[in-house]
Amino acid sequence: MFIRILVIAFVIGYFVWWINNRILGKNLKMARVIATTLVVISVIYLILGSLSYLIERV
Repeated sequence: MFIRILVIAFVIGYFVWWINNRILGKNLKMARVIATTLVVISVIYLILGSLSYLIERV
């Protein structure tokens, strides 16, 4: 479970870095919106994944 979460966090971090450096350049407002969206989606995924893990394993 935790290895999957670490891999997903790494992929999302790389994706944010790639978009920030290659596509957006100096457009910081759009970079912040994309980064915030990815962080929120990741947190929701982690919460729902943790709840699912606790409910199914207990």
